[in-house]
Amino acid sequence: MPSGIIPSGYALVAGLSNTGKSSLLNALTETSISPVALQPASTRMPITAICTPGNAQICFVDTPPLESGYDWSIIDWVDVVVLVVDIKQFDRDLEKPVVKHFLRRARSKPVVLALGRSDYVHLEHRAAYVSRARCTNRFTDIVPVTPPLNFGIEKLKNAVLQNIPMRNRLFPRNINTLNSKRFLISEQIRTQLFSILPPDVAGETAVQVEETSQRDGRLYVRANLIVSRASSKGMLIGRKGQTLDRINRLSLDAIGEFTGEDCRLDLWVKVREAWTENKTDLLEFGYVC
Repeated sequence: MPSGIIPSGYALVAGLSNTGKSSLLNALTETSISPVALQPASTRMPITAICTPGNAQICFVDTPPLESGYDWSIIDWVDVVVLVVDIKQFDRDLEKPVVKHFLRRARSKPVVLALGRSDYVHLEHRAAYVSRARCTNRFTDIVPVTPPLNFGIEKLKNAVLQNIPMRNRLFPRNINTLNSKRFLISEQIRTQLFSILPPDVAGETAVQVEETSQRDGRLYVRANLIVSRASSKGMLIGRKGQTLDRINRLSLDAIGEFTGEDCRLDLWVKVREAWTENKTDLLEFGYVC
């Protein structure tokens, strides 16, 4: 085999909203690169993380939920698809129109089924769920997983690796993501909004990072929280700035965990009326149109 040829490629992580895709990506790559919230804070753009099991290289791609209307042409250039479903309702979810459409779109690719939240099922019963899933004859492999407990992660990674082609290394060894640092920081901030604000307000608040720099040995971040209605500005700021201060504190913790750096964060609240209805604004703020 020619020198430098290794298993190297892309694995798409897909699933319905709130199935634990981001947690799974983080567990597979041993990072906190994809923000995780208790509330369904949908991934808005693909987030990538590269792991190197042994001498191999896999770029995992976390994607928006299947019901988001995302352009799934991305399937054409990945090597493997990981479909994440809730183990307790996977058979029902597999019959949903958006899931059926996705599987038809991915029919030319190896598809590994990840049965998420497998800790909800007794250990002795998990094999029965796997057998039921095998009866569909749709999947290359089926693996129960529980990302927070790191259960099934290595088995899933190996199942993906079996379908990664041999080729020249796609990325330099020191690269761990294809996303910009600014974008990933903005996602860490945006996720915190869903734990503090009403869902409709959080969903209509864009995060725009204006600056990231090093100052006095610390990472300095300046970002704007952009609301689509003037009435929402006061809600984000809160009485005597208490809500904005809480967003700042939670965001600092999330950014620090992601970057491993001591951070200073300046947040500003701005209004851009009806930006959620303007395609130019949506593209500027990094949303899928």
